[in-house]
Amino acid sequence: MISRDQVILVHGLWMNGSEFATLKRHLKREHGFDVHVFSYPTLYGHAGEICAELADFATRVADGGRVHFVGHSLGGTFVYRVLNEYPGRFRGNAVLLGSPLSGCRAARGVLRWPMLRPVLGPHLLGEVTAPVERCWRGPGALGTIAGTRRLGAGQFFAHFDEPNDGTVAASETIIPGLDDHLELPRSHMGMLFARDVAAQVAHFLRNAKFRRNERSHVESALGIAGN
Repeated sequence: MISRDQVILVHGLWMNGSEFATLKRHLKREHGFDVHVFSYPTLYGHAGEICAELADFATRVADGGRVHFVGHSLGGTFVYRVLNEYPGRFRGNAVLLGSPLSGCRAARGVLRWPMLRPVLGPHLLGEVTAPVERCWRGPGALGTIAGTRRLGAGQFFAHFDEPNDGTVAASETIIPGLDDHLELPRSHMGMLFARDVAAQVAHFLRNAKFRRNERSHVESALGIAGN
């Protein structure tokens, strides 16, 4: 019998968690997880307080057991920050979907238009557009999924000469120390509704690696082990 580990989903900019309905259903019905959504204000508030609230929420959900995290876009940067600031507090793994851990050129492109700056909010400005050097050191496993279907408004504000999901470039989802990285033919928002993405998330949460037959060129360059 599959153990029902706990999973917390953390949404991205301009979202409230309702967009996770399909992913939540896949993870619960097809992969045997108990799934919870953490919602936060994306256009106001203090990032440190939001991370503290996420950590407290995860502690209650875990109730002494394992708890995994799945963050989408901006939400992934909060997941990373919580796991980095509370090392060893949570037993479980994490998958970040289209999260620009190494910066987002599309967001920086929006900043060239002063009238659009307010729509980004303080969290994206602080976690994504400002220079941030991230490096994963565990103790749990961290994997990232990048989309390669170019469908999103980000391409109007940045020039992409590499695989991207229309908002975030694949290279922007990679930082040193990742346990695994995977590219799938999904757009930035489309990955939330795709069954193959849900299956890969579930596989990583349980096995600390994605399921595939050969290593990608990105992994070869980074020296990340594939299965």
